[in-house]
Amino acid sequence: MADQADEDVAIGNNRRVTLEKPEQTFVVDAFREGKPVPSGEYVAEVGFYKRRGAKDGNPEAAGVNDIEAEDRVRLAGLGMTRAQGTRQVELQRWVMGNVAANDPWDQARFEAKLGRAVKGPSTLSHLHDAYYFPEADMTFLVNRLRREVSIWRLGNVQT
Repeated sequence: MADQADEDVAIGNNRRVTLEKPEQTFVVDAFREGKPVPSGEYVAEVGFYKRRGAKDGNPEAAGVNDIEAEDRVRLAGLGMTRAQGTRQVELQRWVMGNVAANDPWDQARFEAKLGRAVKGPSTLSHLHDAYYFPEADMTFLVNRLRREVSIWRLGNVQT
């Protein structure tokens, strides 16, 4: 995403492509981990570096100097704003750094941090419930008897 500070959570996607002919078309999906990236302006960066394999591969590629280019691209209609996308990634980062298996389940505490949860069944076992947090796009599987987090997953999942 364009205009992000160095300390911001990166929003976007990247991909390496092996060039097999002088002109080649490729597509970088506007999805990350199966979800659309937020609407907004992005910087498309392309680089060719022969030290990353070209010098040992195609003889034509070995003679080409390194190339770098960038352009701005606007993506629209993908379902969330830049602010929502940034918030979602920040909430996911908080969970990854602060919630582990066997942590006590305190629904009020987690909802205060992650927004309202949607409770549903879990296919993990009859002793578990699934709590989906839409703002974070994460699901906690909670052991009802022990009142503790068994595991968390990205997305709206029941297992």
